[in-house]
Amino acid sequence: MPKRNVLWLGAFLVAWSCGSGSGGGSGTSTTPPSANGVSWPEADQLFHQDPRWMGGDGAFSIDLGGSRSLWLFGDTFVATSAANLRPQSAMPRNTIAIQDGSDPTTATMHFFWGMDATGKPASFFPNGVDTWVWPGDGIRIASGPLIVFLSVERATPGLGLGFASAGWRVAIVDNPDEDPSTWTPRYIDPAPSSIDAIVGSAAVMDADHLVALAPRVDTHEGQLARFLPADLLAGTVTPAWWAGGARGWVTEAALGGQPAVIIDDAGSEAALHYDASRSAWVHVTSRGFGKTTIAVRTAPNLTGPWSAPVDAFTPPESLRPKPFVYAAKIHPELTTGDPSDLVATYATNSFTFSDLLTPEGMASLYWPRFVRLTLR
Repeated sequence: MPKRNVLWLGAFLVAWSCGSGSGGGSGTSTTPPSANGVSWPEADQLFHQDPRWMGGDGAFSIDLGGSRSLWLFGDTFVATSAANLRPQSAMPRNTIAIQDGSDPTTATMHFFWGMDATGKPASFFPNGVDTWVWPGDGIRIASGPLIVFLSVERATPGLGLGFASAGWRVAIVDNPDEDPSTWTPRYIDPAPSSIDAIVGSAAVMDADHLVALAPRVDTHEGQLARFLPADLLAGTVTPAWWAGGARGWVTEAALGGQPAVIIDDAGSEAALHYDASRSAWVHVTSRGFGKTTIAVRTAPNLTGPWSAPVDAFTPPESLRPKPFVYAAKIHPELTTGDPSDLVATYATNSFTFSDLLTPEGMASLYWPRFVRLTLR
């Protein structure tokens, strides 16, 4: 297997491990929700509208307003020949898409990626000299700029999975209403930190603050970082961290250690959403490893107490031999047509890279899958 594919497969193993734990969150006292989901295959065709874009994972979405959504994907197959076959493709570390329309069954999708000096497909958010980024979540300031969290990775040949976390950064897009081919993101890096966190695995606005879920790199225990959007737009990346209890939000200097854990297993990818109809915050992620479920928690406040997880849906791919299913999250800006539903997605994969290159694998593996999720 080429070196590139070894690193790529290692990336999947990290994603697959999201949700690999059990039990409720720290200080759990909230009653678990009642939730269930059903596959929504009619919506899956949204990801098949460009024959060159041949599958990716991650699949975060950000509401851009006006029934437009930005999708952010991790490692992606992009065809390099007219045959539009995965074996004849490049694999940028990240790509994006713009969805027009809030119903995935009728919406249109336009995909974007970068281009290297030879004309080969490349990452939309550029790689560094010896690093690359995978996208996390973000928010669009109302009628203003777009803020996206990025996870920075570094290759470690011969060690572990071949890569390691190298921190995080923030991308600012000042003209998100324009065609992404005209975007020139500004990149902002935080000061060196001793806090173990994947900042931006989910992001929401809570009153005047942007709050980012920041799970620990190795354990995925959920922590929270908080920002003033104006500070980020001005180029200042200095989060306040949730320290728990009476201490509240404090700077890293005042923290005296690691932030408080609000969820014992928040996943490396997740979604947070305030459901006004239920007056509750909702957290959704994949639970398990390989054979996963889509799990839902609720809480009266972002800081908790969070309920125990409820398995709302078992993807059919989880019931197959040697399953690898991960990256579950919800997309609150999208609609199924039923106001009681939430739109969710998850990703499918295989232990064996070559499975993704067979005709069956190209059709069924490494595509985001839609779910209609109902909370009661």
